[in-house]
Amino acid sequence: MQSLQSFFSKHAKEYASSESHIHGKDLDLLISMLDLKKSYKALDVGTGPGFVAFEVSDKVAISIGLDINDHMLDIAVRKAEDDNKSNVVFVKGDISSMPFPDNSFDIVSCRRVAHHIKDKKRFIEEVWRVLKKGGKFGITDLLKPMGDKKDLFNKFEKARDASYISSESLDYWFKLLKENAFQIDNFKTFEMKETFQSWLSPISENSAGGKKAKKILNDNLSYFKDVFGYDAESGYFNKSRMVIIASKPE
Repeated sequence: MQSLQSFFSKHAKEYASSESHIHGKDLDLLISMLDLKKSYKALDVGTGPGFVAFEVSDKVAISIGLDINDHMLDIAVRKAEDDNKSNVVFVKGDISSMPFPDNSFDIVSCRRVAHHIKDKKRFIEEVWRVLKKGGKFGITDLLKPMGDKKDLFNKFEKARDASYISSESLDYWFKLLKENAFQIDNFKTFEMKETFQSWLSPISENSAGGKKAKKILNDNLSYFKDVFGYDAESGYFNKSRMVIIASKPE
């Protein structure tokens, strides 16, 4: 938990201004696939600077963002005040023990957070608890490449960010959701091209994490070419993402 807090406290401003986080394809897909209604009460967990919470707020009655990090929440609260968003509320709390009663929300969302969660089963149980019957859960995150037998993707990501735990496969998420009585309504996967530099941001190439990640890449160039589509000439490699919409049956 301390590494998570430290990392996002240090880089809160960079994340708040990140074009990928502000305008990412996964955000557009998540919002469109949730089929939001004006009567809904929505919760975005691990909200950070509030990207999802603000997008959702235009389409629901009330939008609540939950995060454990004070620096992220300060940025989100200031933006809500500056934009006069009266139906957006930000709350400090742990996603493994959310400070809300059972059956509170029509919608729960989680974007680019799951790879920071150690006990993913506990997290899904909490989502189920706070979600109303008939409510929907939308999650987007990185996908571990299917051919990554060495688990280098997770090692690569963790070199950059000590708060990173693991990305999982699509099958993993389907299984976990179904084991916790969720119904899978819809899903999409897609790839995004990244350069090493753009992926590393906001970490510097000259930082300890940047150097470690670069070494992993350089020591495994053929593997990165085969598994991640790495092109040494252009510097691009592929990162796969998912969007899953699941519902809590009536």
